[in-house]
Amino acid sequence: MESLSPQEQQRLQEFLQKKQLRDFIGLYNNLTEHCFTACCHEFKGRKLTDTEKSCVDVCFQKFIQSSNRIGQRFQEVHGVVAQGALPGQ
Repeated sequence: MESLSPQEQQRLQEFLQKKQLRDFIGLYNNLTEHCFTACCHEFKGRKLTDTEKSCVDVCFQKFIQSSNRIGQRFQEVHGVVAQGALPGQ
């Protein structure tokens, strides 16, 4: 990135920020759709039932825990790769 001009660096930074925002919105939308489909089955009123609320909470918590674990694992593997060896080799 140092070989880029300041204007190119600025454009690249803006592009990366926009991409990160798009990725986050896509992830959020997919998660919302997944949890809604898995948890919301009764459409008798405007509010979620207690069972639906609980299901959605568990769904989001599982996602957050999974994301955290994947991030940790990625860092572990990345550290090993940076040292020059992959696990299992």
